[in-house]
Amino acid sequence: MNKLADPVDIVPDVYAPLAYGTFNVKDLVTVPAPPDNTLLPAGGFPLIPLPVIKTGSSFSSAAIDSVYLITYITNNTPADIEFNLSFLSSAAGPATGKVFNSGTIPANSPEFRIPLFGLGPTDQSNLQSASYIKLDFKLIPPSPGPITYGDVKAKSFTIKISFYAPVHLWKLTN
Repeated sequence: MNKLADPVDIVPDVYAPLAYGTFNVKDLVTVPAPPDNTLLPAGGFPLIPLPVIKTGSSFSSAAIDSVYLITYITNNTPADIEFNLSFLSSAAGPATGKVFNSGTIPANSPEFRIPLFGLGPTDQSNLQSASYIKLDFKLIPPSPGPITYGDVKAKSFTIKISFYAPVHLWKLTN
């Protein structure tokens, strides 16, 4: 009961969605699409960047010191996937601030959790002011063996992004 009486000890966690979507590989390839027998290069096969509208979620930075992005991806392709995440003020505008890299998501992975992206004060401000989250995906051939565009074009992947933040309630009373 003593802990509940002291607002400094009460630090609830807040979670809110930011972006969600399922994307077909064939819809994210530049036109004209490569022939089906085109091998994915070892350095990766970039897809068209996706500016995803950020949901209306926001937070008050007065009571929040740390914000983390929680990202899950379901990779239904036979290729590994890697992506970069950045914030945009408009769909066609330049990225604002730091770019966050996912690392490699293995082929055929259900609900793969990306390590948390920690946002510092500047990153939090960029997230607050952003209207879009830009996702730059790249398909990478898994080891062992080559993989072709024809192997991946009819496949899809899903991404879910939300934020998590501990809220220091006592800061709201000061």
